[in-house]
Amino acid sequence: MADLPRNLTSLKKQPSQPRARRTVERIITATGELVMEQGLEALTTNRVAEQANVNIATLYQYFPHKQALLSALVQTHMHDLTRSLNTLLEGLGDVSVAESTRLWATLGIQYFRQNDSLLSMLIQSQHALTTLPEGKEFERRLLDAMHRFLSRQRDRLRVENLDRAIYVSLHACTAILSRHLLEPVPYYKDEEIVEEVVTLMTRYFC
Repeated sequence: MADLPRNLTSLKKQPSQPRARRTVERIITATGELVMEQGLEALTTNRVAEQANVNIATLYQYFPHKQALLSALVQTHMHDLTRSLNTLLEGLGDVSVAESTRLWATLGIQYFRQNDSLLSMLIQSQHALTTLPEGKEFERRLLDAMHRFLSRQRDRLRVENLDRAIYVSLHACTAILSRHLLEPVPYYKDEEIVEEVVTLMTRYFC
């Protein structure tokens, strides 16, 4: 199970005590298990409560409906991925745009591959990720992480407006990677797509 964020926006109330947080974690884990085992169509709050071994009244304290369960599941995974990418960018130091792009694109693909069945189902069954509140928060945190990293290399970059360039490049790269992961072309390997993204970022920024 992905790491639980400190503040889940889909919750009816936030768990303040460790025991309550463990209960919420158990409910979110049970939601993911049921989606994987039976599909989204079979998901109900009663089944999640039974799977998590919690009273239905306890579940409703935090999750008012099925959509809140799904939103929390998506947000938890997006939080985990963003934290990993953020940690990577913060620890890179003085490396090139090419090498940093290669590392974060590879990390993103690896995370998706580890959770691909669940994430594909969640994203494709609802809306494009960027239309969800969880997706917008994911995007904001990635923009911030990229800005902190590229600001340290500002004197090497050819772009006039760094904020605008980061916005354009992030959306271009995430669109490419999302399409590759959700609607793959069989003869394009992960590492080949990563290298194309590296070329795109290098030529744009450098």
